[in-house]
Amino acid sequence: MTKEAYVFVVCGSKEHIDTLHFSLNYLKSYSQKSIIVLSDLSRNESPIYHDNVIDIKTPEHLNHHQASIYLKTAIHQFLPKNKLYCYLDTDVVAISNKCDEIFNQYIPPIRFAPDHCKVKSFSPYAVNCNCIKKCEADRNRFFKSIQKQTKPINSAYARKMQQQINEKYKNIQQSFFSKTLYALKYFFSYSKFKLSNDLIFDKNKRVWINAQGELIKHEINLKQLAKETNLKYRFWSNKWVNNMGEDIFDYKCNHLTKQIKNTFNIDVKDKNWQHWNGGVFLFNEKSHRFLDQWHLKTMEIFNNKSWKTRDQGTLIANVWEFGLENHPTLSKEWNFIADFYNKELALNKVEDTISDNSFKTAYKPKFIHVFHNWKNTDWEIWQWIESKSNIVTTSKKIY
Repeated sequence: MTKEAYVFVVCGSKEHIDTLHFSLNYLKSYSQKSIIVLSDLSRNESPIYHDNVIDIKTPEHLNHHQASIYLKTAIHQFLPKNKLYCYLDTDVVAISNKCDEIFNQYIPPIRFAPDHCKVKSFSPYAVNCNCIKKCEADRNRFFKSIQKQTKPINSAYARKMQQQINEKYKNIQQSFFSKTLYALKYFFSYSKFKLSNDLIFDKNKRVWINAQGELIKHEINLKQLAKETNLKYRFWSNKWVNNMGEDIFDYKCNHLTKQIKNTFNIDVKDKNWQHWNGGVFLFNEKSHRFLDQWHLKTMEIFNNKSWKTRDQGTLIANVWEFGLENHPTLSKEWNFIADFYNKELALNKVEDTISDNSFKTAYKPKFIHVFHNWKNTDWEIWQWIESKSNIVTTSKKIY
């Protein structure tokens, strides 16, 4: 019996159980450790195909989402003692045969990885402050106009070249000098602008072509988009703003830290702190006091209409109560968050690396966390994940 084990938690809809099965297949293929699934089987819409499932009766008054969070935050109460555990959300996928090295990363009392955003950005998703609805009408007009203009070209070659365009554009955005240089180059180009020898923009037809004239991508007409939506595009900051000058994609607020103070009398002194992501964490018996308090706080907010049904807001409160705000977090290689909507998300297939900041930093992740666009086969990142199953020689399907 190994001294380390992975733990998944799931209960409720078939969709979540199917996600579990996908991630279980990958983890079983790469890992040599035991894997436990916690669930309330009476709630499930479909069976769990796994040989180590612990059935826990959850409080009947909780909905399925709350029941899952109940099991997750009280996880230590249901597991055998004297083990080091690694909790994984069901949408966290193992993609490396080095995944078991995560157990060497434990630092007591508990260790999480960083989230993809900071407290101010997460705030409107944790509490019912309605800041997420700010500029909602502007965003709806924006996406409606985008959809109207979009003419997808979905060949494998076109997708590859589109990715190159995106990566080059992201790199240009990182430097004021580069933006100025390419802006001048674009302005003085007559009808065709060359981003590279094989990436050419036809300014009249508003399409990208290669050196042979093959169509790669239809470009969005920014002037038409601005006119249809009554918005303005600020090139130097790469932002869309409304007539009030508000960035329509900026949801940041301080309501979460205020609510933590109101509910728990805990001060989050750094209002823009890099908070932890609950998708992956390492714990053992030294973690029990921390987990006990996280669970109690989370159960408390279920009855408070100011809070949304999440566990990360209470995790933030717990971290600051325990004075762990500077506790080392896991490297992103152990929980790389593939955010579909992150404009700086980029993949280098040749080097088998991925970045969330246009390759200022890059990782060869052991686990990848996909909480948007799960199984979107048109997405290059998902194609990369699927390709990882092809190099596994010990894979045993469970369904």
